[in-house]
Amino acid sequence: MDDQGTIAEAVSVDKRGRILKVGTEEEVRKGLNAEVEPIRLAEGQVLMPGFIDPHIHLLPTLLQSLPVTHNLAPCLPPPYKAANSEGCQNYVLPALKSMRPPSTGKLEGAEFIVGMNLDPSRQALGSDECSKDKITPFMDRPMQYLEDCVNRDRPVLVVDQSGHLAYVNQKAFEVVCIEMTGKKECDAPRSVTDNGGEWVKDSITQKYTGLLRESPAFEPFFQAMGKGLLLGLMHTNPVQFVKESEKDILQTIQALRAAGLTTVADGGLASKGQIDAVKFLAERPNFPLRITGLVRDNAASGDAKHPPILPSGPDCDPTQDTQCKLPMWLGVGGIKLWVDGSTQGCTAQLAPPYKYQDPGHCAQAGEGRSDFTTDQIVTRLKDLWNTGAWRFQLHANGNGANQTAIDAFTQLQMQKVNPHRLLFIHNTVGAETISEQLGSMRKGTLFVGEKKVPALDARVTHLIGHVAYWGNALEGMLGKEGAQNIDPIAFDRQYEVPFSFHSDSMVTPSRPLWFVEQAVTRRTWTYPDFTKTPNPVPVLGARHVATVEEALRAITVEPARQHELDAWLGSIEEGKVADFVVLGANPLDYDPSKGGDPTKLSQIPVIQTYLNGQPTVGSH
Repeated sequence: MDDQGTIAEAVSVDKRGRILKVGTEEEVRKGLNAEVEPIRLAEGQVLMPGFIDPHIHLLPTLLQSLPVTHNLAPCLPPPYKAANSEGCQNYVLPALKSMRPPSTGKLEGAEFIVGMNLDPSRQALGSDECSKDKITPFMDRPMQYLEDCVNRDRPVLVVDQSGHLAYVNQKAFEVVCIEMTGKKECDAPRSVTDNGGEWVKDSITQKYTGLLRESPAFEPFFQAMGKGLLLGLMHTNPVQFVKESEKDILQTIQALRAAGLTTVADGGLASKGQIDAVKFLAERPNFPLRITGLVRDNAASGDAKHPPILPSGPDCDPTQDTQCKLPMWLGVGGIKLWVDGSTQGCTAQLAPPYKYQDPGHCAQAGEGRSDFTTDQIVTRLKDLWNTGAWRFQLHANGNGANQTAIDAFTQLQMQKVNPHRLLFIHNTVGAETISEQLGSMRKGTLFVGEKKVPALDARVTHLIGHVAYWGNALEGMLGKEGAQNIDPIAFDRQYEVPFSFHSDSMVTPSRPLWFVEQAVTRRTWTYPDFTKTPNPVPVLGARHVATVEEALRAITVEPARQHELDAWLGSIEEGKVADFVVLGANPLDYDPSKGGDPTKLSQIPVIQTYLNGQPTVGSH
């Protein structure tokens, strides 16, 4: 995965996990003594740089593995269903009904009933006796459906799979309002409204519908769960949350390792407490992953109660210190800001030629919504930007949100040049004009009026699962023609914008070989009934297919560059750190240009991962 496309026979690694030499076996063995331990791959196996997921949300991913939460995720499509969770449900009402507490007794120590990963964009309402209403869209009145199908006497919180929406019943509002004001009714606090969140009200009755938009809107509900309850601890005492749930979350951690991952980037830590929790986890004995993090801009800036957070890196740098063995915790060096919401959640900020279609899942959503204007982004980020110490990453799904972000960063860069790499997270609703501007930004040929913007190293990372899981749904939301440019690889390539792939876990499973297959095939499945998917499986946006080599770079060297880790990670080159994955077959052999079958890429077995040259599990 170096820039020369090298395919080598052998690599040597020193006792501190540094790569000494790469080349033919004869070249690499030259000068080595007899005590060196040789590790020979089995026939057909290949060694690659360890996979990197450049954007996940680790604590929510771990949260969904706890027995006190209900995982309501829709079923995975046929190629991936073997790894599906038990009890997956492609219909909303049966999924909600599965959350009902036992008729006798109550959940031990927990008052809130919590569900995760409901996705009404793919899960049809369905038929169930729990609700007499089989017509009203779930998004119009989630509160009523939660009270009919789950419970009305205890607070209920369900987080959408997008991570940008949540649904609550009236009792949940009462608990939160009493916690904040002492009364059963209240308006959303400024901590919600000032940070892009919304408690949605019915336009006629002005009563809450039970729909919450954006994560700042959820946080008062997690706070109200109580400092002593496990779910509430994720917000009130994250380190304690990790300590108390460590046994339950181990399986999820091992699943990441088993997918070939050696490094993950947590894309939006909300507090110093959450940073400390992830650091605590990374520093546990024999932890099988490296972790780097980004912190939300408002948390980094601090306030009257919380001091500012400073950027950090690993405790030592192996390129500067020959005694350094690169740690698992790589520090927090990035700032994260959300510009808009979720494409499938109807809250992405769109702009012509795109808009949400009527009728459909996003009826009356129009061009979606933005969390912040250009001027608000500049105001929020200016002081952090001017330090020159942070890299910046913005969540932007819609083409309108990407334009807002470009406008904001050109203003900031013209005021003071920032030397760090800039990452646009998702860039889902592709527009050629957006990619062209990003390419010009990188080359220093972008103008604002008559003024040239100093070059800024802008890159993108795509949630490629949008194609596989939501492609058919997005055709209904954006129109068939509008959906063709989802995750626009061809535009990236044309305008020389480097790209990577990520899971946004909990949104999609963090399985990099799945990303590769989804990018190379661009196949999409029909929800809720997979049997209605045409045969052959339809391709969404054929012009945007990636080559296998492009896709492999998008899960190795490119994410390392985006997070400024490429001095250590991302490719097998002399002087870098020996983080490897061993695969049971060569992904390049599956490239359709070579007669391979790319639909089998996700089935390549992961044999082993190595960190600092040592296997993460079992023997050699």
